[in-house]
Amino acid sequence: MKQLFQHTAEPGDHPARVKRLRERLSADPNDIEAFTELVEIAQNAEAQHPPADPLTAEHTGTGTAPAVSANLAIWALAEELSGNPSSWYPQLQLAKLSLPADAAGAVRRLHTVADRNPSGQVLAACINILTQAGMPDQALSLGLAHWDPATHGFGAARALIEAALTAGREKDARTYANQYVPYANNAEKRELAALVTPSDAA
Repeated sequence: MKQLFQHTAEPGDHPARVKRLRERLSADPNDIEAFTELVEIAQNAEAQHPPADPLTAEHTGTGTAPAVSANLAIWALAEELSGNPSSWYPQLQLAKLSLPADAAGAVRRLHTVADRNPSGQVLAACINILTQAGMPDQALSLGLAHWDPATHGFGAARALIEAALTAGREKDARTYANQYVPYANNAEKRELAALVTPSDAA
């Protein structure tokens, strides 16, 4: 990440802003707003002074596709922050980026951070990442290994149910919905019922 920011101290750039964002992330590696803004600054710096690709040690060149540049910036910053034992957002980003090339490694990352948020917010994100990547069975396996309906919020329950439905396991989805019902408020109960009710019966 330092290479991506090697030019931010030049005139016209924002070294003080970068420093403040880094301080925020040092205090809270899961500060999503600071993470996103720092990545954007890195992308702009890379567009003017392309760094070497950390995976190949080759310069990306001025014609680097925006998505590639974004991925490099996200990877570099997430890898730097992932050593913090309280971090989870950086690992989510690393997992999403590594899924196409190393699905097993990505799943391991997600298992590692799934319990780092007591509300189940991180668990829900982990499940959704795998479901949206076309891996609902792995999403279910991860979810069931970590899910506690009594302590995790509605988001985790919904993510698990949606993974089950995506995997074609409607009966399991209804089971998970029923397990969460005792802890759900009225609005959540209605949403659970809508999730597991067949469309032709709605």
